[in-house]
Amino acid sequence: MTYYNQQFLKIRDQHFPKLYITEHLSKARSFIDDNCCNEIDLKTIAEFSFLSKYHFIRLFKRCYGRTPHQYLTEKRIECAKKLITSNYTVVETCYAIGFSSRNSFSATFKKYAGVSPSEFRKKQFSIRSSKMCTPILLLKIIKNEN
Repeated sequence: MTYYNQQFLKIRDQHFPKLYITEHLSKARSFIDDNCCNEIDLKTIAEFSFLSKYHFIRLFKRCYGRTPHQYLTEKRIECAKKLITSNYTVVETCYAIGFSSRNSFSATFKKYAGVSPSEFRKKQFSIRSSKMCTPILLLKIIKNEN
């Protein structure tokens, strides 16, 4: 084994968790993906991955670049965007994705999406309505009127 191979293995062992731990973290991430709209907490996710919650947080952040809570929030906001664009109201969306307060949902949504949920909803419907009246469609309408 060359010097460079030894150094590579040393760095890998220092900075990346073992394979069996990454499998546990992958299962935990899938658990979060499947249950993001349910009421789940850190203890439940850590128990699912067979790790203590503090060790789990540290390893999850090392592997995925964010804490489990940040990841869960991002998944919830993705779900919220899908629900808002599919004719759910902001209040229905808030409770459907697991938030208990409309104010906290609005603040979190604005933090992650850059706009409030109602502004996001308005933008989505204005985009849809502008797609419905394309210039070709308008030309057909004008020709039929004449």
